[in-house]
Parts: sequence; structure tokens; C-alpha cells
Amino acid sequence: MSEKTGTEKQVRTLRTRCYYSDYVNHAVRFYLTCPDVLTTAGKRKADIENWMAVQEVFYRLKDNDKQVVMDVYKMHHRLSEGVRMYCEKTGANERKTWIFLTKFSAAIARRRGLV
Repeated sequence: MSEKTGTEKQVRTLRTRCYYSDYVNHAVRFYLTCPDVLTTAGKRKADIENWMAVQEVFYRLKDNDKQVVMDVYKMHHRLSEGVRMYCEKTGANERKTWIFLTKFSAAIARRRGLV
């Protein structure tokens, strides 16, 4: 076993965010606050396209996964706080919740043509 010296660099794992994260998070919050397509009347074309993209991905989820999305996003905090609060409340694994939400967000971004 070797000892670390002061010249060795420490390896850190950094959490990186995708460039579309804020955009998709906004679209999901908009969808959850306006779940009826009729409430999009008078909205910008981009808002309607975002709404449709979220709806398509959201409706493909299982019921318990839909509930996770609704619980986390409707807390109206930063997403990281919402995940932490949801996991504390339900006892869910925080890492697995983040993985699920990352895949959910990526699916919306693909559907919306952001990636």
C-alpha cells in the first residue's frame, strides 16, 4: 500500500449538468402546472412544443414513476432540494432517483430536438 504524497492530485467526481437541464426543468414545471392542453391557448409556439414533448414522455412512464416526477417537480424548490426532500419523505434512494430523473430529462430533450 502506497502513501499519498502532497504532489499527487486528488481525484474528485464532479456532477455536471447538461446544457438543456434548465430548459427541460422549466418545461416539466410548466406541464405539471398546466396539465390540460387547453390551458396552452395563447402561449408561444415553443411553450406548446415543450408541453407536447413533456406530455409524450410523461405518459409513457409507469404510474409510480409519474408520481416521482410530480412529487419532485411540484415542490417548487431547486431540483436538488426537491429530490432530497422527496427521498427523505419516502425513503427512496437518492442516487436512483437522480438517475431516473436524468433519463427522463434526456428523453424530453431528445423528443424536443435539443440533442
